[in-house]
Amino acid sequence: MEDQNPRSQSPPYDLIILGASGFTGKYVVREALKFLNSPSSPLKTLALAGRNPAKLSQALNWAAHPKSPPQIPILTADTTNPASIRHLCTQTKLILNCVGPFRLYGDPVVAACAETGCDYLDICGEPEFMERMEVKYHEKAMETGSLVVSACGYDSVPAELGWIFNSRQWVAPAVPNQIEAYLSLESEKKIVGNFGTYESAVLGVANADKLQELRRSRPKRARPTIPGPFPPKGPTIEHQKELGLWAVKLPSADSVVVRRTLATLTENPHGLPGVNESAEQIEKREAFWSMVKPAHFGVKLGAKTVFGVFRYITVGIFIGLLGRNAIGRWLLLKFPSVFSLGWFKKKGPSEDQVRSATFKMWFVGRGFSDINQVLQTTTKPDMEIVTRVTGPEIGYLTTPIILVQCALILLSERNTLPKGGVLPPGIVFGPTDLQERLLLNGISFDIISKKTLNA
Repeated sequence: MEDQNPRSQSPPYDLIILGASGFTGKYVVREALKFLNSPSSPLKTLALAGRNPAKLSQALNWAAHPKSPPQIPILTADTTNPASIRHLCTQTKLILNCVGPFRLYGDPVVAACAETGCDYLDICGEPEFMERMEVKYHEKAMETGSLVVSACGYDSVPAELGWIFNSRQWVAPAVPNQIEAYLSLESEKKIVGNFGTYESAVLGVANADKLQELRRSRPKRARPTIPGPFPPKGPTIEHQKELGLWAVKLPSADSVVVRRTLATLTENPHGLPGVNESAEQIEKREAFWSMVKPAHFGVKLGAKTVFGVFRYITVGIFIGLLGRNAIGRWLLLKFPSVFSLGWFKKKGPSEDQVRSATFKMWFVGRGFSDINQVLQTTTKPDMEIVTRVTGPEIGYLTTPIILVQCALILLSERNTLPKGGVLPPGIVFGPTDLQERLLLNGISFDIISKKTLNA
């Protein structure tokens, strides 16, 4: 009898980049080309896919410059045509999806991957999309062996690896209670952000009710036991003197993604087993997760001046108020530069602007030097550990670096990763060598300080 599984033979491509001609997509192509057929790389065959072959060719030329472009197949596929996406999935081991906003275009791609058993990574930072995909396709993906991991870009790998890195510095009997991330975006030139990011934020506000409804409809997930009292709320605008930042709370995908990893870890304290791990690999994974301790996690957006923070708040208010109705959304998306006070433009940033930008993400962990003290309920945290993740511009440089490194791990170490399912990046890539790989590609992890706090 003929085998009905479309993936019974090895597919022709290791990797297909979908949406390769978009703003971020072409940077992903540029990053992938660095590893195509290099001696130790598992990436031997690559194809680009999207709606417009001419634009894909242009993107390939741009990405290969100043060299001439390699012979890479260009495939036509459209997210509004599920059959074309399904066909794509049968031709590759892994799809990197760069077609956003994901709430508009992502579902058919995840559906096709889950159906055919193809692996999937994307650069999404939209909580509703990620949670909806988990509800709709997790069981199917587990069954077919499709590993579906969203947020494999600046959202949310620096946050996930950053809190894991901080948490692992708390050596027993010390335990963290809270790890707060402070994000500082820095640039020598005035840089404009990616319009897609802005559009996702506007649509996120428009669909906030749907996300709440989705969460209410789901069974409650396990919550980690975090030693000590719940951290106090703190001021709306905070001055972190030691970091040299003024900061305001950021409703980001990062904290949502970290919570999903924490929930999975609470249900599986040794992490998720790989498809076919050796005894040594099992031991390594279990040892890794035994060092990771849960903590309350949140993200704040920092600026060097209090004026900078007010600017963030103003843009947040515009999106929050106008994003709730159709006319307001039309205004926000028609005139992004006006309502974002010049931060976002449809054109995106220039190459020079991208090169001049960097990010710093500080992780301030507060907790207890001895878990045994925590049983006295009045105890305040008496210990602080500060770590930091730094890297190049977040949208066009850091995001492609992370996405491509996740892809290379997936291609070379598939047997040590979970069989399938819709999962956050931390639980999948935490125990791998992703942190070391990022270090070699310009994203660093540092311990800044460890100190005792006065009660």
